[in-house]
Amino acid sequence: MSDISTDSNRQKEAGMHVRNIVMDLLLTLITCGLYNFYIQYVQINAVNDILKTPKYSFIMWLLLTLVTCGMYHIYHEYIMTRDLVDAFPTPSGSMEPVVSIILTVMGLPFIADAIQQNMINRFYGSTEL
Repeated sequence: MSDISTDSNRQKEAGMHVRNIVMDLLLTLITCGLYNFYIQYVQINAVNDILKTPKYSFIMWLLLTLVTCGMYHIYHEYIMTRDLVDAFPTPSGSMEPVVSIILTVMGLPFIADAIQQNMINRFYGSTEL
C-alpha cells in the first residue's frame, strides 16, 4: 500500500519539479540572467523534496551569495549537484559536481543549472529537454 502512495506522491512532485530546460535557458538569456533567480528557487525546492529534508534555503542562498560577492554560489552549485548525484544509484566518480564548479567559475552558472535540472527531470522519470 505504501508503494502506491509513494508513486502517487512522486508523480505529483514530478508535475511541480520537471521543467523544460531549453525554455529555462532561453528565458534566462532573454532576461539577462534575472530568470535564473526563479530557477534557483524552484531547484532548491526540488532538491529538498528529493532529499526529503529542508537542506537548502533560497533566502540563505541569496544572502550568502550577495555577502560573499558570488563566491558562495560556486560552493552551492557544487554541493547541490553532489547531492543530486548521490540521489541516483549511479557508480561513484561522477564528474557533474566538478563540471558545475568549472561552469560557474567560467561565468556559465545557468549551464550548471541546466545540468542540475536534467538530473531533477531524470529523477522524476522525464527524459525531455
